[in-house]
Amino acid sequence: MIDRKTAKSAMRAMELELARSMKGLRVDGHPAPCYLSYLLRTREGFRIWGRYGTVFDSDPIRSTTLHVDLRVGSYRSDQTLDGRLDSDKDDPHWHDWCDGPQNLDPFAIRYTLWRLTQARHREAIQDYYDKKKASLDERLVEDAPSLRKGRPDRIEASIGRLRGTQVEAEAFVARASTHFKKYPRIEDPYVQFKEVVQTRVQVNSEGARSIAQERFFEVYVFGEMLAPDGIAQVSSKTFYVRNANELPDDATMEHAVDAIYRDLCELTEAPSMEPHAGPALFDGTASGVLFHEAIGHRLEGERLLSRTEGHTFSGKVGKRILPEGIDIFDDPSLAKFEGHSLYGHYTVDDEGTPAQRVHLVQDGVLRLFLTSRNGIPGQGSSNGHGRVTYRREVMARMANLIVAPRNPVSRADLEQVWMQEVDDQDQPFGVLVASAESGETATSSDAYDFQAFQITPTAVYTVDATSGKKSRVRDVSFVGTPLAAIQGVIALGDDPAVDNSYCGAESGSIPVGTVAPSALLREIELQRSTGTRHQPSTLKLPPRG
Repeated sequence: MIDRKTAKSAMRAMELELARSMKGLRVDGHPAPCYLSYLLRTREGFRIWGRYGTVFDSDPIRSTTLHVDLRVGSYRSDQTLDGRLDSDKDDPHWHDWCDGPQNLDPFAIRYTLWRLTQARHREAIQDYYDKKKASLDERLVEDAPSLRKGRPDRIEASIGRLRGTQVEAEAFVARASTHFKKYPRIEDPYVQFKEVVQTRVQVNSEGARSIAQERFFEVYVFGEMLAPDGIAQVSSKTFYVRNANELPDDATMEHAVDAIYRDLCELTEAPSMEPHAGPALFDGTASGVLFHEAIGHRLEGERLLSRTEGHTFSGKVGKRILPEGIDIFDDPSLAKFEGHSLYGHYTVDDEGTPAQRVHLVQDGVLRLFLTSRNGIPGQGSSNGHGRVTYRREVMARMANLIVAPRNPVSRADLEQVWMQEVDDQDQPFGVLVASAESGETATSSDAYDFQAFQITPTAVYTVDATSGKKSRVRDVSFVGTPLAAIQGVIALGDDPAVDNSYCGAESGSIPVGTVAPSALLREIELQRSTGTRHQPSTLKLPPRG
């Protein structure tokens, strides 16, 4: 396990190789390096999963990866193009040198950085001339420097060890998964436990130095049941926490398994939802997914630099994009909200910039975008949101997105306004989205793409406009265009809920947190999602004993 002494030794090796590269990577007649950053990331822990009281797999997690960001030319104009949003579509030679030594031997670190830096240098020079060529045919975004200067911050976080052991985690999974034996109707259930300690060491040519560490715990409980029409229904519960004392105990795990069984029984008996458009009430976690997909991704600064992005909010700083009374900010420095861990918390980003709270929307008016060191029009230095994973490029990403209404509405009043809206639209029912676990969004403006988002809910109900009867429906997803959806927000509740998860985008899959209250929308479109119709198993679950 990495300790402070080892981290400092790794940093020293990185500093020596960085200085050597900045001095030596100069080719006559070609642009010289103007900026160089090294990031070393170690991940240590374990992943265990099992079912019916037995561990099926128990794997250690141990990796070291390296990332190099090398710019040639000048801060004003380097080789980067389109915010590097298409970097995940290529498989360049430098990908072969992103894996570092697990024991963090200084010479091995320097050797790998040497090979990785040289590969990135060759690519940077080629990209520099490709960009010059592109500028002859197309007008590029040049209203900002390619790279913003940063401060030489020195940040060192405390370094700790794994809180639990693999043996303890195996025993936990065995105990928790035993509860599925009560429910033979559930198919292929399992419980998964993961603990990961991530340590990051970063240095750059401006003098910034940082050592940071993040700890992640995940408990995932899953079950599946076949509906009478043959469409498999799934239900799950995930506990994402940052501290061991927030992990669920045995009683909580039993309740989670019981809840999954009840949810699956309800789902298999529910009718499939027919296409519909009308007023919808999104509870907290579902509301968080909505704001994350419809707004959050479109406020990531690099999207303003790309020629293929839709630029949904380009030119809208200082203009209203949401109804009055809604604030949105992103704050990676926030570790908890009302006692709940926030998965997007960190002290320093992957470029060595301290985490900062960014007020994106004030009273419905757009104020700022999330930024990394890449220059975007209209904003200055990075606001500490540069994030990257294995074999990707840094870009500004959400961390902890917080939706805060200035005039929140009580649940009773929110439901009253909702039913009034249903009546005004002469709809037979309103739609309640009680929870959602995922979503996706299209931000590109390519000819065959579209500006839209989709949400996959996990619990949806129709509420009769006359009787108020609530009925479960299944096989449904929500689609919409971002501007129409968010401008149709009628009111927000006084019940903020925390939703932790992972978010995938061009710079990789990263941990994020979202805090949002219930949201009433004037209209949302539902589409029926269909799946393969399966035959039930010929044989039942084997008898125990």
